[in-house]
Amino acid sequence: MTNPSSLDHELLQAVLQSIPHSVLLLEPDGQVIFANSFAEQLLGFQSREWHDKSIADLFLEEDCEIFLPNIIKLTREKGEFAGELLLRNSRNEEFFAHLTTSLLSKVEAEIFIATIEDIGDLKTLQRQSMESERLRSVAKVVDQIAHHIRNPIAAIGGFAARLRSKDVSKKDRQLYQEIIFQEASRLEGLLKSLSNFTTLPLPTMTEESLDRLLGRALELVPEPLRATALECRTPPSEELQSLSGYMDLALLAQALANIITNALESGDPTAAINIQAIGKGGRLYISVADTGRGIRTSDLTLVFDPLFTTKVGHVGLGLTVSQRIIHDHAGTIAIESKVGQGTAVRLEIPCDRRRSIRVRRL
Repeated sequence: MTNPSSLDHELLQAVLQSIPHSVLLLEPDGQVIFANSFAEQLLGFQSREWHDKSIADLFLEEDCEIFLPNIIKLTREKGEFAGELLLRNSRNEEFFAHLTTSLLSKVEAEIFIATIEDIGDLKTLQRQSMESERLRSVAKVVDQIAHHIRNPIAAIGGFAARLRSKDVSKKDRQLYQEIIFQEASRLEGLLKSLSNFTTLPLPTMTEESLDRLLGRALELVPEPLRATALECRTPPSEELQSLSGYMDLALLAQALANIITNALESGDPTAAINIQAIGKGGRLYISVADTGRGIRTSDLTLVFDPLFTTKVGHVGLGLTVSQRIIHDHAGTIAIESKVGQGTAVRLEIPCDRRRSIRVRRL
């Protein structure tokens, strides 16, 4: 049997060239000492250009200070690394890549092995899948809207026809006009809610404190509700200022305002509202709890459905919008409720959608 240690340099290169992925061999400082033909094709460097190239030449400038050193450190300490990231080729064009590194330690000097796979097409499919999901959600809302506008339109048409009669009394005329006005207002509210839902943009992330988030959300809660609430307990401002995360402030405030509004409309105008927020493990946890009438078990599975509501005169898109916004922040939303005891809505979002390895030196 052939001893693997006796394999010569040319055979090793032939093996590396046959691997159908981009393969780089690196010195401990990141200097490239070998690149197979797949790496040359993907990255756009010719074989004669590699002798003065470093793995850092493939990284974005902002990732060279923390992310790359962390990858090298993890590879040296744990023997491997695997993850997705943005790299750049010889033309300085960025592309999504899956990078794996391993440490070849059974040699006199350390040698790092890096394999790179272009996953740009996969990312495109993921984005298209997300957009398709959003479109399916919009289509579901539109279908529900069509169902809900039939009755208002029928009422408007019916009472408008009665108004054309010469035999209508003044009292009935006033009644019919009031009904037409109410139904038209109802339609206007439905269409406004539909417009707000279908035009929700994808979030644009900036770092914001929870103090600003909660303040903006409370500003969006209708004033009459805030005025009648007996008690709305929130964490101290100083505590909230110490918690921050990457978010779209306007969108996330809208989501939180919808939840707080629901809590204040829980059936008892004197119900206490308790808002809590903590940061742990790179994630933000926010809960809004009320001591209202609660939600029936049979209704809990429907609360996020478009236009589902048990409240007279309400459209029923608030929690649907909130769920969409939370999901677009890569977060989760859950509801727990007991009839007669109250409801708690819990949100969880990442502080930073970038992994900690990219933003904090290990």
